[in-house]
Amino acid sequence: MKKIPVHIISGFLGAGKTTLMLQLLDRKPPQEHWAIVINEFGKISIDGATLQSKSAGGSLYEIVGGCICCSAKAYFGENLDKIVRENRYHRILIEPSGLGGIDHITELVGQYPELQLMPVVCLVDIAMTKHPRLRMLPIFKAQILKSDRVMFTKTELLRAEELRDLKEQFAADFPGKLYVTRDENEDLFWGHDKVSPQNQHISSPGFYMAETEGKENYKVLSLKLPEDKFVEPAMLSQLLSQEPSIVRAKGYIYAGNEWLLFNYTLSGTTTERCSYGTENELVVIYDAVVGFDSQLFRSKIESIY
Repeated sequence: MKKIPVHIISGFLGAGKTTLMLQLLDRKPPQEHWAIVINEFGKISIDGATLQSKSAGGSLYEIVGGCICCSAKAYFGENLDKIVRENRYHRILIEPSGLGGIDHITELVGQYPELQLMPVVCLVDIAMTKHPRLRMLPIFKAQILKSDRVMFTKTELLRAEELRDLKEQFAADFPGKLYVTRDENEDLFWGHDKVSPQNQHISSPGFYMAETEGKENYKVLSLKLPEDKFVEPAMLSQLLSQEPSIVRAKGYIYAGNEWLLFNYTLSGTTTERCSYGTENELVVIYDAVVGFDSQLFRSKIESIY
């Protein structure tokens, strides 16, 4: 019996995991069926909505409101068991949360004789490694150390000399850890040598806000803004950058005449036009140790739309 390849694509918050998933799905042979497992801490699945809206061509299994390496491990097991029992998939792609590990994931995959675990890939936004606090985070370090391959992302945003310096710093922080950039090894993900009870849709005509415990010191704030409001992306980005505790934000926002996929990381903000959009949705991940007043943040958000 031919085993089903399982690809785990890990990486810290904002490293580009979902973007890569979309690119891989674009390369999917039309005759193949892929299972896509997406894990997000918040109660709103932005990544899942992105994959669905792009018509990526895979069967999507969303696990939200917990991490599949710990609190949502049982739900991950149920989804994986269902995928195996259906016996119709040619490949499985798993995207753990940006705050999650992979130990329990690889352990569970290894329990199925029908599955073949491929080299675990960790995406690293090389520009974000300029932040000393990030380089010292246990989660960030563990994701890299536990992976089989490291791929740098967003290298095109850096000058050649800056990229060289950051590569040297990475080599010093993780001696002996091999890495590639995306254009250096297109076959990285093919193994060549070169649903939870919290998954329900949250609907609200007004402002919705919910906090979820993350891992370590991180918490997740899930927001929905009134659907008749629009948000200026530059103002939202500025507001987020003024909050030192916030390390990641993503969502769908209505900018007045178009819907945008909004992505904020410590290395910058990007927006992308998209067809999806029925409600303004935003997921914010912050470090509770640094200090964060969610009610005050809500009032700041309300002041910019």
